[in-house]
Amino acid sequence: MRKQFFRLFFGFVAVVAVFLAIQIAVFFFNGERQRKEWTDTVFQEYLETFSSRLEAEMPESGWSIANIIRVLVSSADDRVSGLYLRNPDGSVAVAFGKTRRGDDLPQNSIGFKVPAEVMFHDGSSYFGNLSPASKMVDKDGFTSVKQQSEVYSLKIINLDGVVSTMKTKQKSEKSETILLPPEVRASDIAGSFNVIYNNETICNVDVLTFTPFTYKSTSRLLFGLMGPFLWSIPLAVLISLMMAASLSRKGEQYTKGIQSALGRLSSGENGVSLPDTKIDEQLVINESIRQLDDTLLRNKESRQVWLRGISHDLNTPVTSMKLALDGIVDGVFPLNEETIAMIKKENDELSERIASVVLYANLQSPDAKAIVRSFDSQEFVESVLDQFSPQQNNLVTVKYGNPALQGDEALLQKATQALLSNAIQSGAKAIVWEIRENSMIISNDGVLREGVDFFEPWTRGDVGRSTGGSGLGLPIVNQIMRLHGGKATIEQKGKTVVVTLKW
Repeated sequence: MRKQFFRLFFGFVAVVAVFLAIQIAVFFFNGERQRKEWTDTVFQEYLETFSSRLEAEMPESGWSIANIIRVLVSSADDRVSGLYLRNPDGSVAVAFGKTRRGDDLPQNSIGFKVPAEVMFHDGSSYFGNLSPASKMVDKDGFTSVKQQSEVYSLKIINLDGVVSTMKTKQKSEKSETILLPPEVRASDIAGSFNVIYNNETICNVDVLTFTPFTYKSTSRLLFGLMGPFLWSIPLAVLISLMMAASLSRKGEQYTKGIQSALGRLSSGENGVSLPDTKIDEQLVINESIRQLDDTLLRNKESRQVWLRGISHDLNTPVTSMKLALDGIVDGVFPLNEETIAMIKKENDELSERIASVVLYANLQSPDAKAIVRSFDSQEFVESVLDQFSPQQNNLVTVKYGNPALQGDEALLQKATQALLSNAIQSGAKAIVWEIRENSMIISNDGVLREGVDFFEPWTRGDVGRSTGGSGLGLPIVNQIMRLHGGKATIEQKGKTVVVTLKW
């Protein structure tokens, strides 16, 4: 029971673990996809806002780094966490805001400071949600990394005082290597764009955004969804323990019931009781054991019939010979050729019946098999009819439908001889033997007995055949067909008994 319990328990746990793993993987996959869609949306909206303001707020003196910085910073809403402005050579010039995780953005100590032009006339500055970076590091604090975000080129076009912008997306294979501090990963950058004015690159801008997890309400909601999965793990383990214990206990009871039933069957009992169950697989096992019980009962009854049949069939000629010998000893029968011929006849019949029993037993052996070869049907018929007298042969009409047959010729001869012998002993006046491709049909006048399994030992095929014979003819024929992978049938057609062999 312990082994079965652990197999069931770990099986349930494995199923639950796989299910939870799939759910958690789906959760994190969707979370990452939502984060990517969020950052892409924020970047695209920021770039659109920045472009619109460039077109609407063109200063009289034209665009300069100071004016562009003011528009860059003021275009950011509360979803943009920080900006990195780079020189055309890729070095960091100035930084605003924080990382997506809320850390201060480091700025290159040799980069330029925020120009005074960004300041308002009263000394204040407009940076909105983004303040200039206060953390300064030298150039050794930056590491070269491969650009992972999408990169755009934003070209400012001024035609006779009419300002427009043109955005183009760079191909991914043109992505460049940039410098980033340890606080910032390449994946943190939602997108980048180059600002070009008068065909001159003014600066490169990296946009950093917050994620849905940055906001407490959203984060609480998302992790609240994750909570049930985490709490379901101990609950699933507890349910697995209870189910494994229940099923293993029922399985143990069922196993003991089956073991007891099989033990009684092996000891020779029949009609054994089986444990009740509603499980389909166990119902199939119960039905198989019931069939085995029925088969063993039939075999037991068949063995009893065997013993009675062998005793009766072998005892009849033995009794006749004993009476004759006792009569000779007592002087009742003279010791002459007639008496010796009678004893010989009974001895021949005894030998024939013993040979039939031995043949039937050999055909049922697991080692018995048919040696299939091609042979001529006419030569086959002649060898079969040679076993009968000329008067008996005159009763048989042979119809050839196929000149060649395939099978074990010796076994097929025995089968055909048994059928013809039964037909002759039935007193039939005419017997038709038809040969077709790997099939034969033997028919004669007669009436089949009702309620008889003709292929069981010591039964008679029809009423006329109830006298004489060993009762093993049709069973021997059936076993020979079984070895050929075929079938033997016997049926009543009008006043004719028809036996068909197919293999």
